[in-house]
Amino acid sequence: MSPRLALLAVTLLVSGCTCNVGANSCTTEQDCTNPAAPKCDQTGICVACVIDEHCAEGFQCLNGACEPGCASDTDRCPTGICKAGVGCVSCILDSQCGPGMICTAANTCVPGCSAQNPACPSGLVCDPALGQCVECRDSTSCTNPPLTVCNPTTHTCVQCATSTDCRDPMRPTCDPSTNTCVGCLSNTDCPNNGVCHLQRCVQCLSDAQCGGSTPRCDPATNACVACLPGATDNCPNGQYCRPDFRCEQGCKTGADCPSGVCLPNHSCQACTSDQQCAAGTICQSGTCVGACGTNSPCGANQTCCNGRCESLSGDANNCGACGRACGANQACCASTCRSTTSLTDCGACGVTCTVDQFCDGTSCQNKVFPNFCANRNVVAIRDGIPLDNVATTVLASTITQYCSATTTLTYGDDNDPAFVDQDGGALLQGGGSTVVTAGGPFPNLPVKWLERTRRVTRVYFSNNVAGTEFYFKQRLAPDAGMADPILVTRLQSACAALLPDGGSGGQHNDVFLVELAIDPASGTLALIAYGLCSPGNGTQAAAWYWANVMLPNRSTYTDSWYLYEWTDTNGNSTPELTDTFTRLASGQ
Repeated sequence: MSPRLALLAVTLLVSGCTCNVGANSCTTEQDCTNPAAPKCDQTGICVACVIDEHCAEGFQCLNGACEPGCASDTDRCPTGICKAGVGCVSCILDSQCGPGMICTAANTCVPGCSAQNPACPSGLVCDPALGQCVECRDSTSCTNPPLTVCNPTTHTCVQCATSTDCRDPMRPTCDPSTNTCVGCLSNTDCPNNGVCHLQRCVQCLSDAQCGGSTPRCDPATNACVACLPGATDNCPNGQYCRPDFRCEQGCKTGADCPSGVCLPNHSCQACTSDQQCAAGTICQSGTCVGACGTNSPCGANQTCCNGRCESLSGDANNCGACGRACGANQACCASTCRSTTSLTDCGACGVTCTVDQFCDGTSCQNKVFPNFCANRNVVAIRDGIPLDNVATTVLASTITQYCSATTTLTYGDDNDPAFVDQDGGALLQGGGSTVVTAGGPFPNLPVKWLERTRRVTRVYFSNNVAGTEFYFKQRLAPDAGMADPILVTRLQSACAALLPDGGSGGQHNDVFLVELAIDPASGTLALIAYGLCSPGNGTQAAAWYWANVMLPNRSTYTDSWYLYEWTDTNGNSTPELTDTFTRLASGQ
């Protein structure tokens, strides 16, 4: 064919072509100038994509357009997980979520656990039936004495769940309200027909619970005795009840005497027989006389009492006067009955404790933590704030375990006038007793009394006028001539820290105080504990740290106050061994 004919044939062929013609037609990608359709497909059309890689993560190429979705787990899903018919998701299986998380039907990870993903944050275990991470499923997870039992209802470690968990014979009953072992909850818990009083088994509350040779109930000791002195003396005619609850020969009232007059020494005035005289004396010429009398006087500084020579200045049975007996824990000091558990008469008359000492009933003890167990009577006083009440229970929870077996522990409230003076907050237990209480000086009456009214604590709470900063300050002597120094400052905004995963919520750090103080009005030793921040997780951390670390190792805590910073390392708002406790300051 000649060149001329060939050119004509090509021209005719092109003019008769049905190729794609228009703005979206292309031969190469350079022909596609629209940013929304930058690719040239096999049909010569400009499109958004030709293959999945032309689309962003989480999109796939369908008919030249990028549509949400994926083809496989490797198809550029940000999570690496593709669900057929749905697209890229966070999870399909629980195992694709982190520790303490499970996968929902909506393919999102939420807090929880399962048999498929049983991993939980440190200190927690998985309960697949609940689908939650809990403190314990059974008691094998509870290894921190005395909280060695798993409460099946709350899945938390407690002292007891049932009474079978209580091994101390003095505290054999489990109190379900606090999950602590106590002496009793009802009379049926007490052997030998005993009575349950203040969670302690006693013999009686009234005479109706006594009988036989001990028909009377002593209200001071709740014990059945043979007789009670005073107006209700039940001794037979011709006898009276002595202060030690024994019947002895002598008159009770004038009705026992022919003259109608019963003398203070329990002998009849103008006696007519020996039976009308007190024990140890006889009737001579109408007068009861004994080993001593007019004809046989006593020596210097002695007085004849009931026929016996007694020192009225130092005899507890005849203190200041014949027959004037001192009570329990009292001595006759300069003819006056005084408590020997006081700060001025500790163990004996005239033995005075220093300002930093308390009296345990026998001797003066320095106010430091190694001596905490010296007092055998301990009272845990609650302030009515729920978190503080729980902390007070924890504060007292290990005292009977780490102190003497003869230590008694009772619970009371600061609105009870039997425990706390309602006008000021003074502690009413006296020497030989210790009060433990958790909570700051605003809701807690005993702490307010010690810290703000009597100003005997060495560390105290303060804040700025705006209420945006909290402080622990050290109290200096009044004559120090300088302002009390700030030991710790905490911003209110820093009281609620971020959770380990970056989320917020709860209180996960605080600074707390544990301190011993002495009530100068009564001589009562007090253990106080509380945190700087609200709502009170720091107070709970203080109570936990005392009960589980400081008390068991009290010989190493030689000061009278300690400040610690608590960091909740796993973000569960609960103090435990895995948390961080950093000592900030301590002192006498």
